[in-house]
Amino acid sequence: MKLPWFIWIPRTLVILVCLFAALFSFDVFEGDAPLGQQLLGFLMHNIPVLVVLLALILTWKRPLIAGAVFGALTLFIIILLAVFFRKFFWVDFLAFILPLLIGVALFFLAHFMGEKGKIGHSEEEVKREL
Repeated sequence: MKLPWFIWIPRTLVILVCLFAALFSFDVFEGDAPLGQQLLGFLMHNIPVLVVLLALILTWKRPLIAGAVFGALTLFIIILLAVFFRKFFWVDFLAFILPLLIGVALFFLAHFMGEKGKIGHSEEEVKREL
């Protein structure tokens, strides 16, 4: 199945959200801790970013699976923000959750649009993929 051109929009959104989240991890270099501890802190701050990027890599050519995986990740992030960060929930929602929700919708749309902008897949296309 040939993926539609707009499959790049959700991929780009996910990468931009990861870069934005990784930006906040550079604060570990402000203290007086040894370089080893700072690098370890930097790695620990970026574990969620690495998990999201790994999910993107594993689902690169499978938009239906990408939509499901990023939908689950987005739901997990919503629950974490609602439980632990209630004070800034709406700011975090606009910065992290909304782009991911748009990405999820576009991943599903890319899957269901199929080849040449048609909605759905023919039986022949499904058999060829198997």
